[in-house]
Amino acid sequence: MNHRSLVALAVAVAVFWIGYDGGSYSLESRALLAIATLWAILLAIAVGLWPVVRPPLAALVAGGLLLAFSLFTGLSIAWASSAERAFVEANRVVLLAAVFAVAVLAGTRGNAGRWLDGLALGIASIGVLALASRLFPETLPAGAVPDFLPGAVTRLSWPVEYWNGLAILVALAVPLLLRVGVGATHPAWRGLAVGVLPALASTLYLTSSRGGFATALVGGLGFLLLTPRRWPAAAGTALALAGSAGALAVLLARDELVNLPFSSPEAAAQGRSAALLILGACAATGLAHGLGSRLLGGVRMPRAAGWVVTAAVAVAVLAGIVAADPVRRFDEFREPPPVYETDDFVSAHLLSGSGSGRWQFWEAAVDQWRERPLAGHGAGSYEAWWAQHGSIPYFVRDAHSLYLETLGELGLVGFLLLAGAVATGVVAGGRRLLAAGLEEERLVLAAALAAYVAFLVAAGIDWMWELTAVAVVGLLLLGLLTGPATATRASPLHAARGSERRPARRLAVGVAAIVAGWLLISLQVLPLLTQLALQESQQAVRADDPAGALEHALDARQLQPWAASPYLQLALVHEVRGDLPAASVAIEEAIERDPENWRMWLVAARIETSSGRIAEARSRLARAVELNPRSPLFASEN
Repeated sequence: MNHRSLVALAVAVAVFWIGYDGGSYSLESRALLAIATLWAILLAIAVGLWPVVRPPLAALVAGGLLLAFSLFTGLSIAWASSAERAFVEANRVVLLAAVFAVAVLAGTRGNAGRWLDGLALGIASIGVLALASRLFPETLPAGAVPDFLPGAVTRLSWPVEYWNGLAILVALAVPLLLRVGVGATHPAWRGLAVGVLPALASTLYLTSSRGGFATALVGGLGFLLLTPRRWPAAAGTALALAGSAGALAVLLARDELVNLPFSSPEAAAQGRSAALLILGACAATGLAHGLGSRLLGGVRMPRAAGWVVTAAVAVAVLAGIVAADPVRRFDEFREPPPVYETDDFVSAHLLSGSGSGRWQFWEAAVDQWRERPLAGHGAGSYEAWWAQHGSIPYFVRDAHSLYLETLGELGLVGFLLLAGAVATGVVAGGRRLLAAGLEEERLVLAAALAAYVAFLVAAGIDWMWELTAVAVVGLLLLGLLTGPATATRASPLHAARGSERRPARRLAVGVAAIVAGWLLISLQVLPLLTQLALQESQQAVRADDPAGALEHALDARQLQPWAASPYLQLALVHEVRGDLPAASVAIEEAIERDPENWRMWLVAARIETSSGRIAEARSRLARAVELNPRSPLFASEN
């Protein structure tokens, strides 16, 4: 196996593991990933695996804006109602900036295509594994979603543990696989890349994710528009659509498999038969594309035929838009989310025009921005803002739009820093695509740019920035589009200039990188150790070990004295031990550090009630209701 294949394999394994680990959404997973990424950067620089050279201007601009955005996110600790949440969000941005740095530092002109191959392989593996979990429910797990959110049990979520996140992650593979389908040297690889798309379409259907289908549409159309090999790409897309239609027809005919109960004998039998038929659809699609690309690869279609096909597609799209009645769809989108009373939730939801509350989430983010337009309310503040000011009784932590949430939490300053960073990828990718001379370079740029634009769209309609598995793919693409990996021959890569630097200057750069890396690693370690201490304290409570629970809670407080969660845990431990005065003191400390968190006030009300201070309990309960007036918990209070 050569070096380029090792790059693809390493990227595929990393992406697969990040997705398999619940999308690496949890603080523990995210912190460990950040520590590993930062360590990799430091070690690679220390041993000279990656040259310390000046990156292209686009990478410097995007990286500088990401760095400024992370610093501003961290600075918002000073004005955020919860320093703990702002600190966590700053660490999240540091992780994504580190992922971007890896793509810039490790990406070279010789391995850009292998990076995309690795992304395609890793994502496709997640998609196929997710599909297998539904087709063989007795063999693979269903994940944690059915346990804590029974209403979403019909929607395929494992292993990412969020149906829209799984769908969007899988959808990002569409342009990457199409690139392999038209650019691989061997027909077998071309057929395999296109042949897996019907299986991924089945995964998208079982997630019932309109955002996933929209992301796949943007990525697929983007690649068709940007690729220099439009006819082979169009042929591969048509075959993939035909195979996907066949796979979806298989699922449509199996209601028990799609719409519960998955553990029944009927669902198991339907899963086995569906697996064979979907596999057949994939094999037929891949075989048709592989043989067709081999037999017809040298055929050149006249330009007139291209214009005819383009016109026909445009007419079909226009007719589809008119038939969909976009005005009515927009009105439906703005309405509060409906309750689906149907036995076929998957199809009903996919065909619905409802925004599932997104319009209301977005309105709340805009209202939050209007109150403090310049610097916002601080990172991580949207959840508390929505609980107090939201318009529907939904619990959400995110505005389901990276851009509007950033606007509300970090104001115009944060929004412009983030928008500038992500827009640099589009500008740089577009300019490089226009300047590229070799067809292989244009294919790489077309696939990377299409997938990146699809990611930006997905980040605008869901909380993909917070779902690490998806955000990592997006930031890797940003690093590839702005870094040396896709720089054209006319663009200076500065390798020669870097090699002429004086040793003292290279040493200074290395020392600065190591110091900064150690600092950032330390910042990631703090919340990780705190979270572990809190978990140990909670486990000790469940094990009826109050002394151990108290010890671990005190450890958490010592690690992050500015955070509210250690004081909340202390209050709960003291309450369990019957030490109500200490519990009252601890919960007041927690409230001081997170005054807009309604849960803190509710716990305080309970403690005051147990202490016999009814007036104080009523006051704290009133504040909890004020901070979350639409909660079903407070229905009798409203």
